[in-house]
Amino acid sequence: MSQSNGLITERYDPKGMRAHAFHLFSCVTLIITGWYMAKQFNMCTLDAWQFIPYENVRLFHMFAALIFIIAVWIFTIYNLLTSGHLLSEIFFIPDAIQLKNMILSLFGKAEYPRYVVVDQETGHYKNKLHPAIKLLVIPENIAIVLIVATGVIMYAPEYAFWHTYIEPVIFTYIGYISTWFNMSPIGFVRTVHLWAMYWFIVELALHFGLLGMDPRTTKYFNAVFVKGTEEMDKYTEIIRAPHKEKPAKKGHHPLVVLK
Repeated sequence: MSQSNGLITERYDPKGMRAHAFHLFSCVTLIITGWYMAKQFNMCTLDAWQFIPYENVRLFHMFAALIFIIAVWIFTIYNLLTSGHLLSEIFFIPDAIQLKNMILSLFGKAEYPRYVVVDQETGHYKNKLHPAIKLLVIPENIAIVLIVATGVIMYAPEYAFWHTYIEPVIFTYIGYISTWFNMSPIGFVRTVHLWAMYWFIVELALHFGLLGMDPRTTKYFNAVFVKGTEEMDKYTEIIRAPHKEKPAKKGHHPLVVLK
């Protein structure tokens, strides 16, 4: 093992960069238009924002929602599955150990771990994400599921099958829960949608907050949105023993690399 020697490697390929760009654009658009619609929904309030008609904002909101779903549940998942290093981006026991050592390092009880690990022979990352970032992915995706599910219910697709068979069943079951809060089923759905959005905003704040505390923030920003590559530094662990990978078939990269 060694510290950095000026090695430059690809952190994100063009597919990953596009997924991040679409994700960022759709997140910001959904938050702004969502707040705008929440403000306009009850038009009798004197301070309601009325610069743009509600229906126009709703149309833009739905367009951004479609981009968001494609970016998160199609582009991102496809990129992870085809990267060959899926397990390295999921929170596991080694990440829990790293997180523990990071906390202990604050009290001088352990050395701050170098969580970015690169194989110099292959240029592949054995690990490139902060363990806290990996951990945040779990509650973040719970919020996304709630946002999408409640959004679809409020959107109410214009299909007879939906309004005849699916929507009544959904509201029947939601009604069992909404009565506990003295709310109508649709009112409960709107509330969950709004608070799931707040939950997601907190997740984003934590995500950017963790990155912002890192002195290499600019380097990460350039890697994900501009160049796709990054130069290794003294906080990077470089190994020279290549990963054990199965031979690729028909020119495709193996789906999952365990080591």
